[in-house]
Formats: sequence, C-alpha cells, structure tokens
Amino acid sequence: MIVDKIGRKFRNLRVSLTAACNYACDYCVPNGKRLSKASNELSANELFRAVFLLKKAAGIEKLRITGGEPLISPKFDRFLAEVMELGLEDVSLTTNGQFLSDKLSVIESCGIKRINVSLDSLNPVRFRQIARGGDLSKVMGGIDSALKAGIKIKINMVPMFSKNYSEILPMLEYCLARNIELRYIELMRMGHLASGNSFARDFVSMGSILDKIGEMYDFHRIDVPHDSTAQVFSVGENLGKFGIIPNESEPFCRACTRLRISSDGYLYGCLSSANRHDLKDIVCLDEKEALVMLEKKLIGALGDKKLSFQGETTVMKFIGG
Repeated sequence: MIVDKIGRKFRNLRVSLTAACNYACDYCVPNGKRLSKASNELSANELFRAVFLLKKAAGIEKLRITGGEPLISPKFDRFLAEVMELGLEDVSLTTNGQFLSDKLSVIESCGIKRINVSLDSLNPVRFRQIARGGDLSKVMGGIDSALKAGIKIKINMVPMFSKNYSEILPMLEYCLARNIELRYIELMRMGHLASGNSFARDFVSMGSILDKIGEMYDFHRIDVPHDSTAQVFSVGENLGKFGIIPNESEPFCRACTRLRISSDGYLYGCLSSANRHDLKDIVCLDEKEALVMLEKKLIGALGDKKLSFQGETTVMKFIGG
C-alpha cells in the first residue's frame, strides 16, 4: 500500500464522468458560460477500467461519481452499473438534482444508497441567480422522490455573504424537517476565486455559520472519522445533524485520503496542486503492466498533497467535487 511520510494514503476516489454541466454557478465559473465536455473524455469502459486498477493498486474503498453534472453524461447508466459490481465499500453520487427524477429508476436499480445534492437556495429567483440555470421545483421534486425511495440525501450549500447568507437557517430548517443532513461548504479559493476580491467579499467562515445557527438552535460537535472533510454537529435534542466543510477555517489536508480522476483521464492527488498524472495509456494495458505503471503515478499523486489548503487556479468543475 502506498503511504506518505505522515501516514496519508488513498482511500476515497472521485470520478468525474464529464466536465459538462447544465448550470454555471457563479462560484464555479466567472462568466456565466456553461462548460462543455472535454474533447477527449474517456469512455465509460475506460473510466471503469481506471477505477478497477486503482482499487487494486491503491486499495480504494469508496467511490463518488461527480462531474460537471454526472446525470447529463450518456456514460452514467453503464458506468454506474459496472462500478457497482466491484465490491467497493461505498458508491455515492453528487448531482445538482435537476435530472434526479429522470434517473431515479437507474439509480435505484443499481443499488445507490446515498446521494449528495448541491443546492444553494430555496428561493427560485435567488436559485437561478446563483446557478444561472435550472428549475428549483424540479430539483425539489427529485429530492422528494429520492427520499420516498429510501435513498439517503445530503444537501451541499455554499454560503456567500452577497448571495445566500440569509438562507443559512431556512436551509437547515428545510433539511431537519426531512431528515436530510445539510453540509455547509466554505467557499473555496479555486479557479477565478483564487485571485481578485470576490472570495474575500463572499467568504463565510465556519464561525460565522455557527453564530447564525446559534441564533435559533443549540448544537454540539460530534466525533467524525479521522479522514472526514466535515465537522459535524448534532442539533438540539436529536433534531438532526449538520456538517461544515471548513476548507479555510479548519483545513483537513493532513488527513486527506482523496484521489480524483478527471473525465479526460488525468489523476489529481490534491486540489491545491495543478499537477496531474495521465492515465489514458494505462487503461489500455494488460493488468500486470498497468499496475506497475500506475503505482509510479500514485506515488507522484500522493506526493502532490499539501499540508494545508492553498487553493489553485484549477477549476473544480473539471475534476469533480
């Protein structure tokens, strides 16, 4: 097993099916222009082969399917069905929820038990201002349908002072009422937010989020796994839980076990590093030769990991959440 000098190893894999997205969230892209698929994206078979090899070479235990928006990829159905046969400890999905109702039968039949839905506002007008696309009612309908199907939902919200700070409490109330675990995600110094004034203007810290929640609820921090990205809090007398991913306030880099594959076949070991490692030739090799080459690339990717979150110009949408 490949381990670095402070004991980090790769355990969690994020696979971006496509760079394309039907939204253009203003914290993800600067100009409102939706991103398209990469010109040389891997096929479903090639991405599956990459996951298969990484499970063997790195001991990957958990997989999250991401994008762009994974549900708009024609590869989604086939890739999901194949990776569910690998015997991974957990397979989950992150989506903006716009097509969740449309894909729910596929998701159910493959046995997905957990879905993260990115949702930054419960106000239809504000929702479209942030996402620069989409239909909030359809997202809410998809969430309701998934809950009825017995699928566990987490909602990811990125609070921003100029956009949706006033919705920190309403979003929590919505989630508590439905037994949904809410994840507040601190704005990340990524892409166009790595420079300029937008990040400083809109960044809402974990402390500010907790202060706002404390206006209405009592809460206390609870234990989480050592490599968790979130700090988790229990609300009141068993009202529910919420989490905060404190990229800036309490970086989790020293315990990070995450590895990412972009849709065009590059391996990324760290969000604070633009270094990437090409997998395209490896997925075509026989298993023995592929594993030898892959081990070298994994050592390089693990070496890319930083000790604290520094941000990068790499756009998150290209490499998944």
